[in-house]
Amino acid sequence: MSLLTNVAGVISPQASVSVLDRGFLYGDSIYEVVRTLGGRPFGLQEHLDRLRQSAAYLYIEIPWSDDHIQAEIDRTLAQATWSESYIRIVISRGTESVISLQPSPSLRPDLVIVIAEISPEPQLSSQGIRLRIGDRCRTDQRALTPAAKTGNYLNNILALLEAQQQGAEDALLLNSQGEITEATTSNLWIVRSGIVQTPPAEVGILVGITRHFLWQILQAHQIPCEEVILKPADLWSAEEAFLSSSVRLLMPVNQINDYRLPQCPGKITQFLWQELLTLMAPHPES
Repeated sequence: MSLLTNVAGVISPQASVSVLDRGFLYGDSIYEVVRTLGGRPFGLQEHLDRLRQSAAYLYIEIPWSDDHIQAEIDRTLAQATWSESYIRIVISRGTESVISLQPSPSLRPDLVIVIAEISPEPQLSSQGIRLRIGDRCRTDQRALTPAAKTGNYLNNILALLEAQQQGAEDALLLNSQGEITEATTSNLWIVRSGIVQTPPAEVGILVGITRHFLWQILQAHQIPCEEVILKPADLWSAEEAFLSSSVRLLMPVNQINDYRLPQCPGKITQFLWQELLTLMAPHPES
């Protein structure tokens, strides 16, 4: 993998963090993932806004300005020998002098930026993926809200592994009320009777940045859309379904449990794909 890291401003193909870093020890960290198109990060400000929201939830005070973080991303991208990049921005609570669950009062956050090469031409999958609704529930919002993008991903990892053990590529997680939330790293969308539907934030999801832009596209083109609480039985009448995320953008779904979607990718999925790429395309500066 072609990769560059930026740790405390030092850019290198390889890097390490201390074993006493709280992100390593406890998953006590936040992060965002951004992709480039035309060599430029898309939706970076929206990602940085959400990064600060996650930091506030974890009681982490970010000492760097958005301009500083963006400048470090730009410096790192400038050294890449490839055209398009995956960008991961990680902020941990800091590095301890001793191992203790209690954060030291003198801790200062650590900033790590990782960029890696991705395909230069985004492609909408013609095959789609299979999803499985498993027994593992989404983390309860009263324990650790999924609305904060933290380094604690064990719930999602176990759900993913269990879905793969059952022959699927990804999992759909229910909340404790039996409502559909999202996949392990993506928001879920379905189309029923020509209406685009996606679960609302209150069921326990990470409100995706790509989800935000898709919502804008749907409204701009007056395509019927709604946030709605979905139960598994609601999925069996879907004509098409897809996942949205910052790197894959849109991923069509061909099967959920034993139900095969009639369309994959569906017409609305294909339309949204093209409109999203148009929205993401870099525009010449005036």
